[in-house]
Amino acid sequence: MSLRTNLFLMALCLILTSNVVWAVENEGQDKLDEATSVKLGAESPADLAKVIELCEEAIDLGLDEGNLKLAKQVLAASALQRAQMLVQQVPRVAGNPNALRQLRRQTMADLNKAIDSNPKLAEAHILRARVETLPGGSRENALKDMDRAIELLEDKPVDQSKAYILRAGLQPDNEDKLEDFAKAIKADTTNVAAWQARVALQMAMGKLQEAVEDAEKLLEQDETNMFALEAAVESLMRLEKYDEAIKLLSGRIEQDPENGLFYRARGQAYMYKDELETAMTDLNKALELNSRDHQALVLRGQLHYDMDETEKSNRDITDALLIEPDSVQGVLMRALVAGRQGRFADAIADMEMLVRADPSNVGWVMQLATYYQMDDRPRLAVSLLDELIREDQENWRALRLRGDAKLAVGQHRDAIDDYDQAVEILEQDREGIEPNVESDLDYGGLLNNLSWVLSTSPQDELRDGERAVELGLKACEATEYKAAHILSTLAAGYAEIGDFENARKWSSKAIEVGSAEESDQLEQLKEELESYKQDKPWREEQNIRENDKPLSAASETIET
Repeated sequence: MSLRTNLFLMALCLILTSNVVWAVENEGQDKLDEATSVKLGAESPADLAKVIELCEEAIDLGLDEGNLKLAKQVLAASALQRAQMLVQQVPRVAGNPNALRQLRRQTMADLNKAIDSNPKLAEAHILRARVETLPGGSRENALKDMDRAIELLEDKPVDQSKAYILRAGLQPDNEDKLEDFAKAIKADTTNVAAWQARVALQMAMGKLQEAVEDAEKLLEQDETNMFALEAAVESLMRLEKYDEAIKLLSGRIEQDPENGLFYRARGQAYMYKDELETAMTDLNKALELNSRDHQALVLRGQLHYDMDETEKSNRDITDALLIEPDSVQGVLMRALVAGRQGRFADAIADMEMLVRADPSNVGWVMQLATYYQMDDRPRLAVSLLDELIREDQENWRALRLRGDAKLAVGQHRDAIDDYDQAVEILEQDREGIEPNVESDLDYGGLLNNLSWVLSTSPQDELRDGERAVELGLKACEATEYKAAHILSTLAAGYAEIGDFENARKWSSKAIEVGSAEESDQLEQLKEELESYKQDKPWREEQNIRENDKPLSAASETIET
């Protein structure tokens, strides 16, 4: 055989061998071709499931390096797309735990396939992190996925910034959240969502100055950003920097004098400054520009309330609630107006609705307990306050109010115990703090109540005249000897220790002050003085008859 023939035969063998190898390596080519064809028209999870199945079969049968890469890309994209479709069904099955678990398993299976086929698919890591937040998922795994997604997006700062925001939502610690928001802003300084999320969290954490600074930076980027403006104003007012808030709002009013929101916000700032007439002017202007601004109506109603214009307050609050029945501040103000007008059943109905909406709001619980007490329902007040004090044993205001309620039902020993605890807590709180009118009034009022029961309780073993006088003197000093009922308490203390000369002196002074301020206790003050003129100490049982009239049926819970 010639050399030329040998060379020809060798070439032919090489070609045949190559074709065989190619055929073996691409045995899955037909499946891959079918998969790509189905992918082009895929519209449903079932279509995509078919694409995934064909790609997996093609890979199992064998593909060369280039086709294998293509098959994995198609598989990953299809699995991710199917997972995205499945996730959209979550709201529909949210109320069905079994269906939700099954949907989560299916979605996770698709996302695992997508990531196995393409570990650098950041979008799949992000979606898997979101799915991990569903019932049965793992926060730890979700954070790991977000960590990986952030790494993969290193060359895409805009997308990476969004990923940092998502990871912040998974962080259990607020400081870690703040750090992620900072990284999001660093990656993309124009990411308004990151700025606003950080401002909102700073405000929630009480980092108000930081919130102001960030809000001002946002306003530098976009002076029309109402979130930033409102956040800056609210933070400044919570910092009691009312003048700065007013200056900021005044500038906006100059730019846009027809925007009632600015007048409303500035009016609120003037209210906090106690410049009531100026506040009224701004709120009137806000309502002139928009008569249906329910928030301005509520604020004006509150302003009328503060100015003792109760009927005007009632009209504004009623109008506001006709516009927005779920206004929390409106319902609260309606309760306060009703309470001032002596319509305690109405006040209680509104406060019960608020407390049911947010049982953790201590101020609302205290206000409801106060109305129970004022409506001669002290046992309801005690029951409510028992629960509150179990949650916070350092709440001296709740202890004082429970003491008042227990005193009203003749539980003098328990009342004294509550007052004693309240005094101890309040005195610790006052240590090292500059005295002010409000805290002095609180302190004087608490000491007064304890002194009164120690002087006047019919239960001999509970009275302690010496201590009652000591407490009464402190209470008078705290209130600058200007409160008739506290002067009356001091007189009762002196009467208890047999010093009727001082008892008559301070009782007469109580009547003098009470007459000047037109006290509704004036008749009792005069009766006390008559008792001291006869050298008789005063005794008071205070065992009131419980109001047994049924309360109104509970209203629906409002949106809060």
